[in-house]
Amino acid sequence: MLEAYINSLGVIFSSVGAFLVWKYLTELNFIDKEAYLKGEAVLFIPSLTADDVKKFKRQVLISKLGLGLILFGGVLQVMSNHFIV
Repeated sequence: MLEAYINSLGVIFSSVGAFLVWKYLTELNFIDKEAYLKGEAVLFIPSLTADDVKKFKRQVLISKLGLGLILFGGVLQVMSNHFIV
């Protein structure tokens, strides 16, 4: 029964991690999404402010945390299938 709980925790961690990566890593681009979807790709590079740099660093940190959660969740799932009796 413990294996099922650990596997479920692994799935939860991986799901939360995947959401964080999707939410924060996909925002790290310089393409106007609406124009891109219309086939009018526009690349813009804004003038950066100190707040923009802080926001960028926070987004990168959160996306790395998400990748770590995906890895940790995967390890829990493997453990639940092979190492715990």
